[in-house]
Amino acid sequence: MKDNAFITIRTAQEIDGEEETIALDTRGRYAIRNNKIYIIYDESAMTGFEDTTTTIKVSDAGVSVSRKGRFSSKMDYKSGEKSLCLVNTPYGQIGAAVTTENIDYKFGKDGGTLKMNYLLDADNQNFIKNNMTVNVEIRD
Repeated sequence: MKDNAFITIRTAQEIDGEEETIALDTRGRYAIRNNKIYIIYDESAMTGFEDTTTTIKVSDAGVSVSRKGRFSSKMDYKSGEKSLCLVNTPYGQIGAAVTTENIDYKFGKDGGTLKMNYLLDADNQNFIKNNMTVNVEIRD
């Protein structure tokens, strides 16, 4: 599948009362298959996950974010639930727990928006509050 979408990801992170926003604008692929939304893009050196492809799958059951390549991982987000995962990073493997507060999305043939609020707990030490928005626009 060729790149058919422009993907904008904004994540506001709050750590110890300090907030910063991480932004990514990239080309990627967007598809709807079997009532599931697929958003696929290649990471870059800017994100720290170069040589890695990220797939965001959105469905009524929740959201999964899978990375394949140099830094493989899978994180699942379900409203009101906590999930555990191992994340491969440029600094090594980190155990993490994700507690999802809420997920809201609206997608159609021309793209759409995903909004998620979740708490990331890395190794029971670093609690990071995240508000993530993913916008997808179809562009051939």
